[in-house]
Amino acid sequence: MKFLKDKLKLRTYQEQILSKIVNKNSFVVLPTGTGKTIIAIALASLNIDKGKILIMAPTKPLTVQHEKSFKEYFQPDEEIVHLTGAISPIKRKELWKNSKIICATPQTIESDLIKRYFKPGDISLAVFDEAHRTTGDYAYVWLAKQFSETSQILALSASPASDQQRLDEIKTNLFIDNFELLAEENPHLKKHLKKKEIERMMIELPSDYKKIKTYLQSILTKHVNILYTRGSLKSQDISHLRKLELLKTQKALFAQREKGPDTYFLVSELTVLIKMLHLIEMLETQNLHTFSASMEKIESQAKSTKASRRIINEWDFKRAKITTQKLIEGGVDHPKIAKILELTQNKNEKVIIFSQLRKTVEFLTEQINLHTQSTAKAFVGQKEGMTQKKQLETLEQFKDGEFNVLVATSVSEEGLHIENADIGIFFEPVPSALRTIQRRGRIGRVNIGKVYMLITKDTIDEKYYWVSYHKERRMKELLENGS
Repeated sequence: MKFLKDKLKLRTYQEQILSKIVNKNSFVVLPTGTGKTIIAIALASLNIDKGKILIMAPTKPLTVQHEKSFKEYFQPDEEIVHLTGAISPIKRKELWKNSKIICATPQTIESDLIKRYFKPGDISLAVFDEAHRTTGDYAYVWLAKQFSETSQILALSASPASDQQRLDEIKTNLFIDNFELLAEENPHLKKHLKKKEIERMMIELPSDYKKIKTYLQSILTKHVNILYTRGSLKSQDISHLRKLELLKTQKALFAQREKGPDTYFLVSELTVLIKMLHLIEMLETQNLHTFSASMEKIESQAKSTKASRRIINEWDFKRAKITTQKLIEGGVDHPKIAKILELTQNKNEKVIIFSQLRKTVEFLTEQINLHTQSTAKAFVGQKEGMTQKKQLETLEQFKDGEFNVLVATSVSEEGLHIENADIGIFFEPVPSALRTIQRRGRIGRVNIGKVYMLITKDTIDEKYYWVSYHKERRMKELLENGS
C-alpha cells in the first residue's frame, strides 16, 4: 500500500506528539477540530508495512468519515474499507482478507473477531476513537484486551474524563503507557484554535407553565409523603428528589429475598415519582407538544402499569392536561421556541441546534421552516429512524449549503466532522462535561463560532448547566495536573 507522504502536512504540535507515541500504547487528548485523525494517519503510515490498520469509532457515520480521511493519504482506495453489519458475512470475510485499512464500529469488530474473520495479530495499529467510552461493558474494553499483546494501541479523545478514578480506569482498560495532552494554552496549538463566544440565555418560565408545574408538584408531594411515612424516603422535600437515587432505592427493594405486596406497592410508588419528575423536566425544558406527548404516554401505559394508573387518576393530572391543551390550542409554547426562531432568522448563517429528544428536534425543524427564511433539516440516530445513508446524505447537503440549519439529537455530538457552523444552540444543557465539550466542538471549526445556551431559570436546566460546568472545570484541572 502506498502512503502519499507529500500530501500530509503536520503542524508543529502534531509532529511533537507523533515523535512521542511511536511504538507506545498512547492516549492523545486534543481539543475538537485540532487534527487528532491526522496524527492517527501519520502513525498508521509508520505501521502499514507491519500489518493491517484498524480504526474504530462509536457511530457508523463516523467510521465512514474516517474511511474518507484515510483515502486522502493512502492508495489504492479499494484496500481501505468501512465495515457494517449490513454487509453479508461472506463479503466481510473477503474484505478482511483483501483490505489493509479497516474502519468500523467496535460492535462490528467484536463480532468479526469472535467469528474469526481475522486474528488480533493481523492488526499492527488499533485506533480507538472517542476513547472516553472505554468503561464498563462497552465493546472497547474487551477489544483492547484482545489487541494488547499483539498491536499498538492509539486512543483519541477531546474529553477523556472529569475524575481521576474514571481516567485511571480508561487508561488501564486501554493498556496505556503514554498519555499525551495538549492544553488549549499551548502556544503551538493556540494559534490553530478558533475562539468561541458562549452566551447563556436565561429564560423565564411563563405563569401558565408555573400553574401546570404546581399541579404536577402537588401529585409529587402526595406520593413523596406516602413513601416518607413508610420510611422509604429520608426527606419530604420534593426539591431533594433525584431520579438516580429513586432508581437505586427501587433496585434495593427488588433485591430483597422475600418480596410481599408491600414491596411491590413501594416499587410502584417510586415509579410514580420517577414518572412525575420526568414530566416536570419535560414541562420546564421542552416545547408543549413534547410535554403533551409525555402525558399521553403515561395515559397509554395506564392499562398495563399501576403507577401510570395512579397518576392519571389524580385530579391534578387532569387539570394539568386540560391547561396544556388550552395553551396548545391558543398557540402558546415554551419561550425557548421564540428564541430559536429569533436566532435562526438569518438564512446566510449555518446553525446547529442540539436537543435531547427526537420529538423536539422534529418540532423545531418544522417551526423554523414555517416561520423563518432559514431551511432546517432534522438529524437523528439510526435507532430514531434515520438510515446511515440518509445521515451521510444530510451532512453532505449541510456542507454544500442546500440548507442552513441542522437540528440534531445527541448522535451529532460525538466526533462527526460536521462542516463548519457559525452558530451552535443548546436547546437545553446536558449534565455531562463530555457531551458539552463534544457539542461545542461542532461549531466554529473554521470561523469564529458563537454558542447560545438556552436555560430556563430555576429549573433542572440550571442544575444541569452547573453540573456540567463544574465537571468540565474538574476535567481541566485533572488533565493540567499531568494525569
